[in-house]
Amino acid sequence: MISREVQLVAVPDGSVRAESFGVFETEVDAPGDQQVLVELRRLGLNAGLAHRLGGEGTAYGPGIGVGDVPSSDAVVEVLESAAEGFAPGDLAVAKVPWCTAAVVDADQLRRIDRATPEQDLEAYLTVLGHVGFTAYTGLIHIGEVRPEDIVCVSGAAGGVGSCVVQFAKARGASVIGVAGSAEKVALLTDVLGADRAINRHDGPAAELLRDASPDGIDLYYDNVGGEQLDAALEVLNARGRIVICGAVAAGSGGPSNYRRMIYQELSMRGFTVTAHEDLRAQFESEVGGWLREGAVRSLHTVFDGIDRVPEAFASLLAGGSSGRVIVAVDGPR
Repeated sequence: MISREVQLVAVPDGSVRAESFGVFETEVDAPGDQQVLVELRRLGLNAGLAHRLGGEGTAYGPGIGVGDVPSSDAVVEVLESAAEGFAPGDLAVAKVPWCTAAVVDADQLRRIDRATPEQDLEAYLTVLGHVGFTAYTGLIHIGEVRPEDIVCVSGAAGGVGSCVVQFAKARGASVIGVAGSAEKVALLTDVLGADRAINRHDGPAAELLRDASPDGIDLYYDNVGGEQLDAALEVLNARGRIVICGAVAAGSGGPSNYRRMIYQELSMRGFTVTAHEDLRAQFESEVGGWLREGAVRSLHTVFDGIDRVPEAFASLLAGGSSGRVIVAVDGPR
């Protein structure tokens, strides 16, 4: 059958633009033993993938060169199965190439066990998906969030950040979110429940954070690096913690004021979520309960159609979207 796939056609020189990608047709073979043919229903996009365009691989995947098809986590529907346990019509979550149909190994699928209305599919790529698991692992396991903590989250209106805000509140902490527009600041407080929110364009980062939290902060969840990380180091209370999840800020490097970690006995730790799969059952149980109770919600921006993947990815990296960026795709039937 024919699938349509998104390939990298030019390594970005600076900012990633939609023109860096093209959409092409390709033939998909029938599934082999213990494989399934799936069609794409929802595709989640990740900002961290940009670091692999024209570069080296990371713990999340190989480097991506011209002609390569990136992969992301997705909700898929089984079209044809050569594996026990899966039948046509089954829904699952899997990491798949950016294409409308693909053959994948059955052991790479995580089944969606209940009948799921169309409008609920996004949750499996947000609060119950890869970004939710990333947020949960960093906040709960690495950051060891406590109810008495004042937590600051950078990139707080993004896919991971919006989950961190909600999970920290669900655990009883106070939360300050940092975002890049007045609309996102309002979203953080009015929709996601943050106690306070900062528009990072309103002034020097450290001054804004001190004004928002005169008593300092105890835990900083970093999705961007750069000036926001420097500001957090200035405002963290003694024995405060920093969780390094991402570093998408332009020119983001090591903090200039890292010596403060010595005098304040601060700790900073990074992580890759793929190394913590043992936490998934705990994550799904706790966050699933919060979702059923209405304590958390899926925050996402949806683009329709495989042709809009390049535009959606560029929008994600430019900060033009709220929550997880998801592409909804009608299958190849």
